[in-house]
Amino acid sequence: MTRDAGSSDLLRRVPLFQEMTPALLGELARRLRPVRFRAGHAIFHAGDEGSMLYIVIEGAVKIFIPSTDGREVLLAILRTGDVFGEMSLLDDEPRSASATTLDDTEMVSLRRNDFQEVLNRYPDACRAIVSVLVRRLRQTNQSIQDAYILDVPGRLARRLLVLADEHGIPADAGIEIDLRVSQQDLASMIGASRVAVNKQLQAWRQQGIVEVRRQRVTILDPIALEKAFTVAE
Repeated sequence: MTRDAGSSDLLRRVPLFQEMTPALLGELARRLRPVRFRAGHAIFHAGDEGSMLYIVIEGAVKIFIPSTDGREVLLAILRTGDVFGEMSLLDDEPRSASATTLDDTEMVSLRRNDFQEVLNRYPDACRAIVSVLVRRLRQTNQSIQDAYILDVPGRLARRLLVLADEHGIPADAGIEIDLRVSQQDLASMIGASRVAVNKQLQAWRQQGIVEVRRQRVTILDPIALEKAFTVAE
């Protein structure tokens, strides 16, 4: 397999590019550039000028919003095949969040100028972009709805199931979330305190619903977690 073919396959797995034609993917693939960062490297900060998209090949990246009191609102933890910084390809606005590597991380990058040059040659690709952005807007609306409707157990249950869907691997007892995620990380994701998250996880552990070891969560009873937010709704 050629480098461009491999890059096209990588782009095809990225939601932003899934509906694009092979010709368009090939044009974009030729413009990808490899980049590597050590663990703990700040890729960009909220407010920085944005001009580049990144796709994770290996490693992990956290996306977060820093607050004025020094805490973080954790938006996502990204792994292989995940993409971030894509909004910078579509407008000239500053970065809306910060990105930092959690592990030594290998990625490829795509510059805004290269992306927009390709779009100008393939106008139909704009429809594919709009379709993806609409889906993301629906996901954002769901998160806002959760914040207003669900209590802490409901929000935590929903988040764990989403993480399991995105990063879950089969385990002897259930589904292990293949991420090192602390209780503070989970609290930041759902807008709750670490104490509240710890209390709920311990309750679920005693009920045989989850298992928590060394910042690894294994879901033992996904049906019980589904009931946690279904009842709250």
